[in-house]
Amino acid sequence: MMPPDEEKLIPDTHDLDVLIIGGGISGLSTAWWLAQSGLQVQVWEKSTRPGGKIKTHTENGFRTEQAASMIMNFKSEVDQFFSQSGLEQYKAKRLLKAENNRYLINKGTLQPLPMTIARLFFSSMWSTQGKFRLLMEPFVGKAKIANESVTEFITRRFGQEFLEKAMEPFIAGTLASDPDLASAQHVIPRLTALENKFGSITAGIFAHKITGKRTARNPESFSFNEGMEALPQQLASDPKLCFRGNIHVNKIIQHGPHHWEVQAAGPEGEIQCKARHVVISSPAAAAAQLLKPVSQSLSELLENIEYAPLSVVHIGLEQSAVSHPLDSAGFLVPRQEKNAAKMTINGNLWMSSIFSNRAPEHCILLSSYIGGIRQPSAINFSEQESIARVLKDISPLLGIHADPIMARIDKHQKALPLYHAQYPEKIKAINKELCAHPGLHLEANYIGGVSIRDRIVSSKKAASQIIEQLAIRHIPSQIVNINHSFIQTPA
Repeated sequence: MMPPDEEKLIPDTHDLDVLIIGGGISGLSTAWWLAQSGLQVQVWEKSTRPGGKIKTHTENGFRTEQAASMIMNFKSEVDQFFSQSGLEQYKAKRLLKAENNRYLINKGTLQPLPMTIARLFFSSMWSTQGKFRLLMEPFVGKAKIANESVTEFITRRFGQEFLEKAMEPFIAGTLASDPDLASAQHVIPRLTALENKFGSITAGIFAHKITGKRTARNPESFSFNEGMEALPQQLASDPKLCFRGNIHVNKIIQHGPHHWEVQAAGPEGEIQCKARHVVISSPAAAAAQLLKPVSQSLSELLENIEYAPLSVVHIGLEQSAVSHPLDSAGFLVPRQEKNAAKMTINGNLWMSSIFSNRAPEHCILLSSYIGGIRQPSAINFSEQESIARVLKDISPLLGIHADPIMARIDKHQKALPLYHAQYPEKIKAINKELCAHPGLHLEANYIGGVSIRDRIVSSKKAASQIIEQLAIRHIPSQIVNINHSFIQTPA
């Protein structure tokens, strides 16, 4: 007679090479890289839909994004991912209108940023001292302390004015983070890498341009014709990935090295799975809860990962209601301007200027970001207050003189992980704990970068590690190294 616990199990028990828990972009892209090597992979997601926070909402001709609104890419791994997966055909390129200008709030008004060095030095937006400080960058020495913050790194290399007008708005507006606390090594790794290799950012950029390195090319920004949700939907529809929704994992058991058991509840009852490798791509708090029985110390480390709250406020207007030409992608808000004008928003994207089919004909769509580490309490604003505050901020800047015809809000209590303070030490401690549990992996946006580009690149590294370990253990001969299954180009 079967034990009572086993009687509950339905005959849906699998022996897998890799089980991935979490069907967001981290889990799906990891599964895709693994599936290219012929591995038996499944993705289990507690929601009925793939994508995590990536979700597109379409109503009355307005197409809004719940989280990420586009992908900015300069990595060859991402090029390979879209080319080989067939996703290239669904891409929507940025409109030329969005490339015309870059705007910055300066002294309470929107002003175009100078886009060349020559224009920069004739611009009234930068002080003489600030311009001179930028010229001195090649002569600045390397860091003398470990784990500099973004503020420490940028002010040392470029000066305070560059931090306040260029870097701080980017860190706070796109990452919801605080440059005074954020780890430069993990938040702006391209810049710190250039310093480490060439001794200077300017020298590194010049060297890459001379040698034709792809890191020197202009980033490509794109979305998808049907919105960002098309990305996870297309990946999840690939039968090689074996995406399964509405699966609630409740227990992970380690029986030995590369010998894992996962128990879950599905639509038809309880499920048990055995896998050589388990990849957890859930948010840190969910991963911490799952791993408590496996490793209390690892669970505690994950519980200490900080997240910033964020609200995205979407406003639709008739084109005639706005005086500004909206000839750009939008603008970010420097903290000095934010504090001086008591503004709420961190940034404003002009979505209908960036991509087509984001608003009905003769209408525009604007998406604003409020909250983050600058003002975490903003997550508690009511919808009415959030919309009112956003309109108060953007109306004088854009010349809005009519009421919106559409407004909606997406709220995220835990929007983006913060790579703050002792973050490098946390990651080292997490990796040390993982070494004690062969076959267990963490692949989520709290490790290796928060952007979709970063997730795709990081997931390839994780997949390569798993493939190598499985090959060493003489798992099926058709397994190949994905690092050699594509034509490699400079990063």
